This record gives sequence, C-alpha cells and structure tokens, in this order.
Amino acid sequence: MDRCMRYIGILKYILLLLLLVFIVKLLSSGDISKAKPETVAETVTKALDMKELSQADNRMVKRLYGLNVNDYAGVFLYVSDSNMKVEELLIVKLKDTGQSEQVEAAVNTRLESQLASFEGYGPEQCKLLNDHVLDIKGNYILYVVNKKAKGADKAFQKSL
Repeated sequence: MDRCMRYIGILKYILLLLLLVFIVKLLSSGDISKAKPETVAETVTKALDMKELSQADNRMVKRLYGLNVNDYAGVFLYVSDSNMKVEELLIVKLKDTGQSEQVEAAVNTRLESQLASFEGYGPEQCKLLNDHVLDIKGNYILYVVNKKAKGADKAFQKSL
C-alpha cells in the first residue's frame, strides 16, 4: 500500500511538472498568425479613409522608422500625401516574435519625433498622434495614426 501511495505521489509531481511546461510553452509562443501580410494590409486599409495616404517604398520605411524591410516577413507603410498631416499606417509581419521590441522602439521614436514636430502649431495633429493605436499580436504589429484608428485595429485583429 505504501509503495502504491508513493507511486501516486511521484506521478502527481510528474503531471504537475508537465502541466507547468505546457503552460510556459503556451504563454511564450504568442499568437502566431499565418495570415499573409498583403491580406492583412488590404483588410486594414478598407477600414480607413485612404484618400490622402499613399504606400511608401522601402527607403521611406528606413528613413522614417530606421527599419530594414528585408529583416521582416512583410512591411506595409502608408503615409500622408501632405507633410502637414500625421496620418500613418504601419503593418509589420515579424520573422521572429523577438523582433517586436525593435519595431516597437522604432514606432515610439517616430511618434515622439512627430509629437515634437507638431507640438507648437498642430493641436489637431497632436491629438491624432496621442490617440494612436499600437497593437502587437504575436508575429504582427499594427501602428495607426488616424481618426478611424480603433476601427482599423478591429479589422487588424479580425484579419489575423
């Protein structure tokens, strides 16, 4: 009987250890999406008024955010046609979720730069910047500065 109880006790510890390993693995893996970046970008742009936004090239991504497009699985940047407006949309599909900190830092640097530029004379633009959406979901990052940023975020989440 003692031998059976000891066996059950050991089995409990093994099961507890396996459960902990499973939970850690589940929490650390994040929500990895297999959605194509093109599909995500198309869905999000439909949620925004894109009349005054144009898709930027790789050099513009590097200039504004300091990010090398080739380091990521997909990057879409749309910027305002006017340099007097702050509307922007950035969608990044990461090759590795470890890249999220670098992209988040680049977005925050860009945001601070824009706020400093428009601080004295662009209260409407500063409000848009302060109401921005930065959403990190597993291997995707969304950054939106737009009146419809929350709607774009909902579309982003659904597209993943």
